[in-house]
Amino acid sequence: MISKKPMALFPTPASIPEFNQEIGMLTTREAALLMGVSLTTVQKLVDRGDLEAWLTSGGHRRIARASIQKMMGTAALLQQQGSKVTTRATKVLLVEDDQTQVKFFQTILTRCSHPIELIVASDASTALIQLERGRPDLVVTDLLMKPFDGFHLIEVMQTDPVYYSLDAVVLSCLTREEAEVRGKIPEWVTYYQKPVIPDRILGYLDSMRTRVFKRDALNVGVVA
Repeated sequence: MISKKPMALFPTPASIPEFNQEIGMLTTREAALLMGVSLTTVQKLVDRGDLEAWLTSGGHRRIARASIQKMMGTAALLQQQGSKVTTRATKVLLVEDDQTQVKFFQTILTRCSHPIELIVASDASTALIQLERGRPDLVVTDLLMKPFDGFHLIEVMQTDPVYYSLDAVVLSCLTREEAEVRGKIPEWVTYYQKPVIPDRILGYLDSMRTRVFKRDALNVGVVA
């Protein structure tokens, strides 16, 4: 049974594994990753009844994939028709200690088809401060930096739910295989080996633009 009333979470059938497979159920974290929003946003959407959800017999929240897809379609419609969402620059945090590489990245951004707000940090510790000051849409990081490297930054982003909605790209002189020897690179992180082809970065930013707009539209819906 499904209810759209706020806070209406009901226990699922005893056959929850099969139930998940048949209609498509996601955890809160999986829903946040799919929608490109924070865990808090997903929880608010569930509490308001905007997303259909259940509680398992163990007290874990499960969210219907179909309701997520419906909401994401609504966000796309808002984009087409015009809404409270205002066009803004995509916020990119570049974590790089080589000034030559910073200038190269800045040159790439001059060719971008939409506005970019670039913030530069020289290592992971500085990057984490910048993450707290102003949440970017995308983190682009080198791996080999001192005193705190890109592996440390990615580990924090992987383990802290606050950062689950952020996109991440690694730019490194190491191959992905060489990097994996030094530290874990999660599958959700896009990996480009230096020297990177500028069109790859530009293509990534173009595709990300739509995701950012939909994310903003969803967040507007939460606070409306």
